[in-house]
Amino acid sequence: MGEPRAVADPLAGFGAAGKMQVAVSPSGLLLYSSSNHVSQFTWFDRDGTRRGTLAEPGEYEAFRLSADGRRVAAQRNRPGGSDIWLLDAERGISSRFTFNSTNTYPVWSPDGGTIVFTRSRTLLRKEASGAGGEQPIGQGAQYALDWSRDRRAILYMEVAPGTQRDLWIMPVPAQGKPGDAKPRLYLRTPFNEAFGRFSPEATPRWVAYQSDESGRYEIYIDSFPEPRGKTRISTSGGAYPQWSADGRELFYLSPEFKLIAVGLKAGAGAIEPSTPRELFPLPAMDTGWSPYDVAPDGRFLVRATPEHQVPQPLTVIVNWPALLKKGAAEP
Repeated sequence: MGEPRAVADPLAGFGAAGKMQVAVSPSGLLLYSSSNHVSQFTWFDRDGTRRGTLAEPGEYEAFRLSADGRRVAAQRNRPGGSDIWLLDAERGISSRFTFNSTNTYPVWSPDGGTIVFTRSRTLLRKEASGAGGEQPIGQGAQYALDWSRDRRAILYMEVAPGTQRDLWIMPVPAQGKPGDAKPRLYLRTPFNEAFGRFSPEATPRWVAYQSDESGRYEIYIDSFPEPRGKTRISTSGGAYPQWSADGRELFYLSPEFKLIAVGLKAGAGAIEPSTPRELFPLPAMDTGWSPYDVAPDGRFLVRATPEHQVPQPLTVIVNWPALLKKGAAEP
């Protein structure tokens, strides 16, 4: 009720995700940050040892390694939106790939020739070389997640009223392009199914994903091309699954933001997971997108907090509801 009034300014946030870095308590305390989170792509070994950085620090969010591990497509925030940038993982050179609005969720084709991404609720494809412009292939809160190694299917997430996040398959004809065939539903329940990944076989047999049907996010694997009964992989919560290059391991993040590895034994119609084991705590912030990816050689590329970054101060406002009457903030 009443007119909106400024309480804190400037206020940091997570770009396209629309998340604010602010918290309030029932007692009238308000805590906020005015400094946006800066990260830098950093290589890590399995034991958590840093093995070098890639490109300059920036406000990065969603990103993906190409199948050969030589390039990175990354969402980088700017005032009023975000763009996709392409980074050379060997030379550290970056080039801008999109130039307007809000662009997010980049995914490479297996041969590295095409990138699909979302701009303002429209799913687009564009040649990685930049030639040929952008072509819409879907519309309506759709976000690409993965592209199968045989190039025949794109896995994407769609946000729908009533069922929240669902997983869909966009078939890619053998001699066609994304968007030439009608999408089909892969998995829909009353809960959220999100951040799916195809298993890395030449023709995928499995999809790993996260679901909150238990009351919190856990990691599951189900068969592909049709789900026939899921297997739970995580034991105490999990998010952002990723396969190893040989498909014998699955990685995910624990609620404590630790990188977890699970060994996998795949049979004719079932998959048997080992006991999850912790690899190392991830020095990153959860911005709503996966903060890591797995390279073909087994290293991890992490959207990490810079090693020597100086912590930024937080501001506390006492009895902030009173400012609605005064119309001015006094931190």
